[in-house]
Amino acid sequence: MSDNSRHELFMRRCFELAKLSHNKVKGNPNVGSVIVIDDIIISEGYYQNYGGLHAERNAILNVKEKDKNNLAKATLYVSLEPCQIHGKTPPCNDIILSSGIKKVVISTTDPNPLMQGESIKLLKSNGIEVIENILHKEGQSLIKPFIATLNKRPYIIIKFAQSSDAYFGKRGKQVWLSGEIAKRKVHIWRSQIDAILIGYQTALIDNPKLTTRLVGGPSPLRVVLDDDLSLPKTHHLWADEYPTLFITQIKNPIQSNSLKSIAYITKDEHYQEAILDHLFKMGIYRLIIEGGSQTLKYFIAKDLWDEARIIRSNKALVSGIRAPFITGKLHKKEKFDDDTLEYVFNDLMT
Repeated sequence: MSDNSRHELFMRRCFELAKLSHNKVKGNPNVGSVIVIDDIIISEGYYQNYGGLHAERNAILNVKEKDKNNLAKATLYVSLEPCQIHGKTPPCNDIILSSGIKKVVISTTDPNPLMQGESIKLLKSNGIEVIENILHKEGQSLIKPFIATLNKRPYIIIKFAQSSDAYFGKRGKQVWLSGEIAKRKVHIWRSQIDAILIGYQTALIDNPKLTTRLVGGPSPLRVVLDDDLSLPKTHHLWADEYPTLFITQIKNPIQSNSLKSIAYITKDEHYQEAILDHLFKMGIYRLIIEGGSQTLKYFIAKDLWDEARIIRSNKALVSGIRAPFITGKLHKKEKFDDDTLEYVFNDLMT
């Protein structure tokens, strides 16, 4: 096995570990790390939750007693440049330097203005061999939500299903295009984000729950664009026990239910940006926009999206509401039952 192939193999394991925490890290980056001696992983770690120990520190602390004396022969792999900032936890560089590890392999540098290669310089100045840019594009993709946070906004995922003839649905009626496996997949996504946003017509016609009931796990905050607060109080988004935020054009709305909050945001040319700013200030770092078509099209038209998850059904509708059109870079495809799932990245937002 070549050195590059070896590095890529262990870096992919770092990525797998990093993804385990999903939105539990809030606005911080997802990071994974492994420690290798003689092509064998002797320890693993990842950043598990906001305020917790970072990936490298967890990996080093997880080294078994019998391997601690051999760390001078070890290579530390980490998906993101180690930190040297004193925050909720000590800098990772401190424990790396004190561990005896002499070689560090990194996928990508930290885009935080306080970092941007400074840790790499520090490690090298202390005699550590540092290898950079292993699977760099994949490493950058992994931290896209963190990059959005640095720009003071949520990471935005737009999600929709469309028919084989590119229709989104029928006007005034609910239409199911995706199969059961795709529906379950959507519920998994919901458990991995902070909030889900829909427009008034979708809330009214579909009467959705927008929960994770098919898979368990935490349900996201539901956000509804309801200008005059006319959604019937018998609908799930008002009547159930899950939190919902209604964004309205009514000034000084009365809020009487602790689980249902109301926010007035002026509907002007900066409406979508103001919504994102409001959600970010609430601690919403990962947002899915599920519809309807007009709500999606407004965000797409302003280029306010990072990732699209498009479920393409083999069912035809012949007529109806045209599906949104997006341009971006196809990241990957998944096929199940009669559906094809496409992940598309908006490179303009990176």
